[in-house]
Amino acid sequence: MVKDLRDFLAEVDAIGELETFKGAHWNHEIGAVTELVAEKGSGRGGPACLFDDIEGYPSGFRVLSNTFGSIERSRITLGKPEGTTAMEMVDQWRKDMKAEPWSDEGGSGDGTTLVEDPTPEVAPILENVDAGDDVDVTKFPVPVWHAQDEDNRYIGTGCTILTKDPDTGWVNLGVYRSSIIDEQTVTMGIWPGKDGLVTMRKYHERGEDCPIAMVVGLDPWTWLASTITLHRQESEYEVAGWLQGEPIPVIEAPDTGLPIPANAEIALEGYLPPLSEERCTDGPFGEWPGYSTPPHPDLPVMHVTNVMHRDDPILLGQPPLRPPALYTLGVPVRTAGGVWNQLEDGGVPSVTGVWSHVIERPMFLVVSIEQEYAGHAKQAGLGAVSTPNGSYGGRYVVVVDDDVDVTNLDEVLWAMCTRCRAEDVEIVEGVYTSPLDPLVQDRERPTSGRVIVDATRPYDEEFPEAIAFPDDYREEVREKWGLDAVGI
Repeated sequence: MVKDLRDFLAEVDAIGELETFKGAHWNHEIGAVTELVAEKGSGRGGPACLFDDIEGYPSGFRVLSNTFGSIERSRITLGKPEGTTAMEMVDQWRKDMKAEPWSDEGGSGDGTTLVEDPTPEVAPILENVDAGDDVDVTKFPVPVWHAQDEDNRYIGTGCTILTKDPDTGWVNLGVYRSSIIDEQTVTMGIWPGKDGLVTMRKYHERGEDCPIAMVVGLDPWTWLASTITLHRQESEYEVAGWLQGEPIPVIEAPDTGLPIPANAEIALEGYLPPLSEERCTDGPFGEWPGYSTPPHPDLPVMHVTNVMHRDDPILLGQPPLRPPALYTLGVPVRTAGGVWNQLEDGGVPSVTGVWSHVIERPMFLVVSIEQEYAGHAKQAGLGAVSTPNGSYGGRYVVVVDDDVDVTNLDEVLWAMCTRCRAEDVEIVEGVYTSPLDPLVQDRERPTSGRVIVDATRPYDEEFPEAIAFPDDYREEVREKWGLDAVGI
């Protein structure tokens, strides 16, 4: 069974999607190789990149990037059988998320199992522990990921941030960027609207430091679970345990008691003092829209009290990249699956597919429907704009008929060019969005407009039939003439 990042890499290597680079420099060179590889195949190809013998660091101190950015690596992460299509992954993910199989009675509780009397043999994260004056986060070959990042070394990109609600004991897993300030302090980029910020403020309102842990090399399931949106007080660890197929083994961090994955590669723990006492400026840093974000002031500082890591540790790097290069999964299950479920929950019938193009955000979201009534397409478009997964970072929503493959941008553009009139385009103003949107003026109150494009056939009106043979005859011809064998 795949239990940690190293097992995952063995699976990736077995399908020929892992490439090792030796001797690269942490200052820009690792980032440039990552950028070039991730751009291969319109952002949905190129191998995972494992960097070793990094200049200035011991052999074995490694960096991994472009980890999940292909259909096949997404399939392995999601635990799907060979041959599963991208849309099948989205459909199954959203059905699973709706059914919540991880929270069934008799399941794994909070998704973790505590390692009793942990030793390095059963909890490899304890193979090396640095505390107090021995703490030095610069011992890891943290890259400068983008050309525009100046001298900022972001240790937290493919990271999971752990905080615990002081009132309920609920442990939240989130993903917030973090750069090195010095050997014992790092920035913590917790943006408005994030659960980690709510928890931090509870401590600070009591005049207390906020305990926090950051895992920067971990199994793909815990990282993926950290990126999804659940209701507050719901456990991302439960999702991680369900994805892995068994509870995630954890240890209690020495200082904070936070549950750290026992098989993690690298983990830091420490505290966030109140902003009235200490704050920092973070950035510039290249973010997911594909642009460099300016320095952001007034963010909390993490004081690191313990550093734990395995022998020959792997730093998981998930730097945002300029589209169409991907830095998350090669299949947008979180955005597309979330919007699909939320549309159905909102009463929009006969949704047949949802996909997010450009990036794993709803900036260019496509929804396909089987039209049932006049106004059905407009309802789907307005609904997608209003969903939690469709609003944060959104820009365009295109609604198409069910004969259009939402994953195929050429087909989507064909529908837009042949089924959409000027009057079928609508603009909605003032929708909640991400403060990282490059067009947002007020980052404390981020809103933006949305464009809804109805690219469906006019309902109940005469419209030409599209040119195409029936699917069953196409498959018959494909098999008869061996077209699969020649890549057609």
